[in-house]
Amino acid sequence: MKRNVWILITGLLVAALLLLLQVLFIVRQGEVAVLTTFGQPRRALAEPGLYARWPWPVQRAYLFDARLRCLEGAYEQILTQDGKNVLVALYAGWKISDPRLFLERVGTPAQATQSLDGLLRHHETAVLGQYTLGHLVNVRTNELRYAEIEQRMLAAVQAEARARYGIAVEFLGIRKLGLPEAITAKVFDRMREERKAIADGYRSEGEGEAIRIRAEADSARDQTLARAEGDAKRLRAEGDAAAAEFYRVFEKNPELAMFLRKLEVLEQTLKEKATVVLSADTEPFDLLQGGKKEEKK
Repeated sequence: MKRNVWILITGLLVAALLLLLQVLFIVRQGEVAVLTTFGQPRRALAEPGLYARWPWPVQRAYLFDARLRCLEGAYEQILTQDGKNVLVALYAGWKISDPRLFLERVGTPAQATQSLDGLLRHHETAVLGQYTLGHLVNVRTNELRYAEIEQRMLAAVQAEARARYGIAVEFLGIRKLGLPEAITAKVFDRMREERKAIADGYRSEGEGEAIRIRAEADSARDQTLARAEGDAKRLRAEGDAAAAEFYRVFEKNPELAMFLRKLEVLEQTLKEKATVVLSADTEPFDLLQGGKKEEKK
């Protein structure tokens, strides 16, 4: 008897649990839910918690991961504005922004990935078709337009993804860029020509600067030489004037001039403790003899 009671209690508990599972469901952190009534979306639930519903087939709860997802687009060949083919792959980050619209238009995350990938390809072709190859591959970084291209694609994809699929695209960028083999050689040739043009420009500027510096140096040298020559002429003129004044004095007194000249020769001869053996009558040593005679007198 007791065994039958426990079996009955266990059965009732299982039945109650199954019933609770039919009428209750949990929305976890990072999830969103859509509650449908006879297959029609009626209520979106974005807050985590425990919720009640009518058992199936009256109502059903669809749970979706609301966290940010990353999508890597396929490697696509795009035609640029100047008729060049490039290979481009995009990446994007997205999440569910409108659960009801997402359930109605998309249904599953896998289908959302396919729909969003097609949307990326469409706007990728439309936007890149308005730019030239030089905006993507260029040795002059100021001519690259990556940020502008990515921003334009993001704005276009964001608006359409939110309106059509209930998806919020948070970021978008160019993941990979390549060139078909047919045009790779041409691109490298053009890059080499651009590098050569830049090098020639720098070389021309350097040569012009060198010519300017040499011209300034030559001008400074000529000015310095001219000033030095002018100073030399002035000093020679001043020396000639002073010499002429001395000559006039010596012309008036030749004996004084001879005496000063002899003193100068004596000074030059005897200034290094020299030993000289000469006759006392030899000029200019006769001055020494004359001095002794004056002392004897």
